[in-house]
Amino acid sequence: MRRLTALFACLIMWSVGINIYGQQKLFSKQVRMEANKPMNQVMDFLENYFVGLKNVKGTTVTDKMADDKVHFRKGSLSDYYNLCERVPFSINLVDKHYEVSWYKEDAPYITVVFPAQCDLIMGKSQKEIQNEFRSAIVSANHSDFRLTINPKYLEMYDDTIWISKREHYELESLNDASYFIRSNGDTGFSPLFDNLHKSLSAANLFQGMIDKVDRKMYVEQSVYGMTSVKYTIKLSQWLDYCKEQNLKVYFAVEEEREDGLMVMVIAQSSELCYNHLLSVILADDFIGNPNSVIKVKLTPYIPTHNIKNLFQKESRKSRKKIW
Repeated sequence: MRRLTALFACLIMWSVGINIYGQQKLFSKQVRMEANKPMNQVMDFLENYFVGLKNVKGTTVTDKMADDKVHFRKGSLSDYYNLCERVPFSINLVDKHYEVSWYKEDAPYITVVFPAQCDLIMGKSQKEIQNEFRSAIVSANHSDFRLTINPKYLEMYDDTIWISKREHYELESLNDASYFIRSNGDTGFSPLFDNLHKSLSAANLFQGMIDKVDRKMYVEQSVYGMTSVKYTIKLSQWLDYCKEQNLKVYFAVEEEREDGLMVMVIAQSSELCYNHLLSVILADDFIGNPNSVIKVKLTPYIPTHNIKNLFQKESRKSRKKIW
């Protein structure tokens, strides 16, 4: 009799979308496969956050949701607990917050709203995600190099160089441009990477345009509590991480020096509204010397609305830094 009662309880839990491990399954394997990593993190949040409210301590569910800025525009918690992966849904990012709706007869009957905030969505404190940052980089899935160049998206940069149509971030010089030269006669293009154009070559390097060129990156990363950690990774690992996290990379040269380049890199997550800010030193021999080390001072997970002031402050200070 006990076994039948337990089995009946489990079947009820599955029918409303909550499994025996206390998780709510709202998204099918097919949906998960088609989504990128940040959107899977959003889906993880939706499957875990509200179930976790059942065990909230030291406060009320109402206060907890208010503190997290999570609220129901339609429906309620009890409605939400009855959802499962068979219910049609939509996920929309609107002005740095998510609006997620589930539909009945083509009309939303549950809509939940929450900020596109990485620590909330990842379910971890800023201290935790900063301390785990290196692990996130080195564990990123490796991506096979695939370079596709559509000439209709290229413009003349000078007499021999073409530039990709580009977007900038706050400053015109901080952009996502890549640079190309003619190859195979007049029918194709190749990414620029030579000693005559070091600044443009550096941009291509951080945009992941240069295959089979890898360098070590010595990183001094800011962490919670006004301290830092130091570690070494490969440039390829950083590029794999940026691709996996769907980060848009913006690059600017701050200073061309006799001993190399000082550059600024911002890797932006539009889905989770954060930026990684890198202040980078490239030695003068970074193109031809496979043992050349890229030196990086990195501030991760900066909320998008804070980046303009921080970038301007870092830009002023960085010219005085000695590496």
